[in-house]
Amino acid sequence: MANSDQKQFFLADSLKAIAVSIFSVVTVSTLLGLLMFSVIKEHEEARADDILANVRMVFKDAESALDYLNAHPYYSCSEDNLNEMRRTLFRSRFVKEIGFFGDGKLLCSTYLGLLKHPIDEATPDFITGVGDAFWINTPLELFDNQSKGTIAKRGRYNAVLDMEGVIGLNFNQDWALFYKGDKLFQIAGNASLMPHVAQLDDGSLTTNYLSLNLIECDKYYASTCLSVVSDKGRIFNIHKGKLVLFICVMLMTAALSHMLTFNYLRKRRSLESRISRGLKSGKFYCLYQPFVILKSGNVVGCEVLSRFEDEFGPIYPDEFIPQVKELNKTWEFTSVMIESAMKSLNENEDIPEGFKVSFNLFPSDFMQDELLDLDWALKMNTKNFKLVLEITEDEQLATGSAVKHIKALKSRGFWMAIDDFGVGYSNLSQLKSLKCEFLKIDRSFVMDMEDHSIRSSLIPHIVSIADELKVTLIAEGVENADQCRELVEMNVEYGQGWLFGKPQSVESLAQTIKLLS
Repeated sequence: MANSDQKQFFLADSLKAIAVSIFSVVTVSTLLGLLMFSVIKEHEEARADDILANVRMVFKDAESALDYLNAHPYYSCSEDNLNEMRRTLFRSRFVKEIGFFGDGKLLCSTYLGLLKHPIDEATPDFITGVGDAFWINTPLELFDNQSKGTIAKRGRYNAVLDMEGVIGLNFNQDWALFYKGDKLFQIAGNASLMPHVAQLDDGSLTTNYLSLNLIECDKYYASTCLSVVSDKGRIFNIHKGKLVLFICVMLMTAALSHMLTFNYLRKRRSLESRISRGLKSGKFYCLYQPFVILKSGNVVGCEVLSRFEDEFGPIYPDEFIPQVKELNKTWEFTSVMIESAMKSLNENEDIPEGFKVSFNLFPSDFMQDELLDLDWALKMNTKNFKLVLEITEDEQLATGSAVKHIKALKSRGFWMAIDDFGVGYSNLSQLKSLKCEFLKIDRSFVMDMEDHSIRSSLIPHIVSIADELKVTLIAEGVENADQCRELVEMNVEYGQGWLFGKPQSVESLAQTIKLLS
């Protein structure tokens, strides 16, 4: 792959990795954000429940005290009544003062005793469904009207409630406690946070799930409700540790997703990965180079050559052949090529019957028993092609199993050819034992013929060897008429090279056959 292509792919991988990182961060941020929001909302709801629980304790304490006193038959401010009122006040946790009423006037209280001048009962701020009257933030007679508090009245008695000691009554809270009756009436908290009357009109006091603004009503005192508009600063101070962790997770997600994505893309672009995928997804394809009778120029056969191209571009044979060996996928590769070529050649009507079709095999393939299963190729051979298996000279061919497999294939009708003869492992006795039909003279001998080099002078000796072995010679790399003429004069029968045709598609091969026949 060229440096410019590598730079482009490197940039593309980086951009893709960045895009995946952004997507990962957004996705994880959304999920963690929802989780964090859920935790914060649950915390805020628990806080609202705690406030309502405290209010419930105050109301229940007052309710218990007033019910106890109303159960006694006291209808005047007698000493017994005052003593009972004081004992009840002593037992109460959240009641600060108890008063007794008669004829609509406050007649006495636990702190002031019997009043010289009874006090008229003021109009209550609201009356609950069970008839309890409430005065909210009203001046207290106990402190000479210098202090205010919440007063609840039931029957003949009222009670000053210690709301401030339990939940506070200042206006800095981020909540508002209110009574929900015919209208909304604030009991405590920040009046500006009271819900709108419209919410009461449509019968709904619910809030959006994705909001930290809460409205909750007490389970026991259903008309007593709390509106919370959570303070952002308070929430930040409580959960800032989680926020720091959240940011760390985002940074780790970005870095990890970028690294994994980039490495995955690089690995996917690697030679090993591309070839492994290519074998399964049909990225390898066949080209066909014709070989001819040198004297007549008639095309009598072709060599099947493998090529590779995927979305990243081509990989050339000098790169993918060693990698196929390293991956130990030589037989898988060979099977794919044979099957693809046989299908294409059989389907093309212009490829004649009896055509010689030559396939390259790895020497290591001849060591495998799978080689004996090539009968499927014979079944595909509907045009009775002469199937030639080419093998490069290699010392592995000297093994007993290789010789046995070659003989078995020959007995089934396959022909054998030694490829690149003259530059590999040469052993005359081995060649005799293999009994091949063809020897292919390596192109380096033919290319040196014009220079009359020492290498080209060996061609006559190769011809002699072929005569002795009674095999047919095919000269590779024939590129001009002079080379062709000299080879004919040396009694070389077949030739293959650019003079007769480059590696080409099966359609182009069919046209070449017509032109040269």
